[in-house]
Amino acid sequence: MLRGLLLAGCVAIVLIWLMEALRGELAPWDRWAYPALLGALALCAGLLTWAPRHADLARVIAVAAFNAYPPLALFQVLFGTDGPPDEYQLLSNLYWLPMAYGTAFIFLTMRAALALSALVYAATFGVILWHLGRSEAAHWPAYLAPMMSNLAVAQVVYVVVLLSVSRLRADFYRSQAKVEAMHQVASTDPLTGLLNRRALSDHLAAARSLVQRGAQPMSVILIDVDHFKQINDQGGHALGDQVLIDLAAGLQAQLRASDRLGRWGGEEFLVMAPATPRAPAGELAERIRRAIAETPCADGRRVTLSLGVAECRPDDTIDALVRRADRALYAAKAGGRNRACIEGELSPSASSA
Repeated sequence: MLRGLLLAGCVAIVLIWLMEALRGELAPWDRWAYPALLGALALCAGLLTWAPRHADLARVIAVAAFNAYPPLALFQVLFGTDGPPDEYQLLSNLYWLPMAYGTAFIFLTMRAALALSALVYAATFGVILWHLGRSEAAHWPAYLAPMMSNLAVAQVVYVVVLLSVSRLRADFYRSQAKVEAMHQVASTDPLTGLLNRRALSDHLAAARSLVQRGAQPMSVILIDVDHFKQINDQGGHALGDQVLIDLAAGLQAQLRASDRLGRWGGEEFLVMAPATPRAPAGELAERIRRAIAETPCADGRRVTLSLGVAECRPDDTIDALVRRADRALYAAKAGGRNRACIEGELSPSASSA
């Protein structure tokens, strides 16, 4: 967005430059001010595009250019000659004066933008209004004093409006961050940091709709820690919790980027494997089983897993799919644990190791 604003500013400067040059109204001041301003904005856009690590520098340069040009150009029109100011140059610079405040609130924090706007306002209108009260301003037209007074009031209104918009924007971002944090809490298991059952069910529902449309298959792997009660009885619940935490990390390391892992409840985990038929899901389950059995867990313990694999059918509900995976899991336990069993197979896909 900032890069787009800078490029739009470059285009506007080029158009104004060309129009004033063609009409013969290009001020001597702008003969070098326009190229300087154009170069500054182009530099900032380049930094944001090819060197984003210098984004803060680009912001500072852009804000300095936008806030320096309007008041300096206005001073040049008012104080650069001994006669009455050129009306075209005067009005054209007054049009762009609010731009200084706007860019400050776009590119800077709210507090920094407010401080800079106050500084620009005081420097600009303090000098002009002070000069209007002196005899040196006698060559200025009579309409200039009330116009500048009204403009000074209008600038305050601009800044107040921008401040209000900036506060609304900050409140929106804070509210959005709170909503995201609440969503994260609502969808995450507090112990393992994995998806909880509710969030995993949402992923299953979305994948199931693809299965129903024939877009892609989907399988699930239900995982249970063997003899977990003994771990709690021997080492206490603190050890049991640490085993689950370490196990969650170990399981996640074996999965593909497209797979979804969550804590289904207690010592049970569930893997959703999108675009994966039953047989490849069984191979994934066996890889998981072997990796966990070979890796020490909390307190140097080795834990084993029983796994049940089921493939989603077009007429399946989520409950029906998980029930079939659960039956395969119990078949693995009945076969001696530390093995993976695929639904519909009479024997487990891996024997105890």
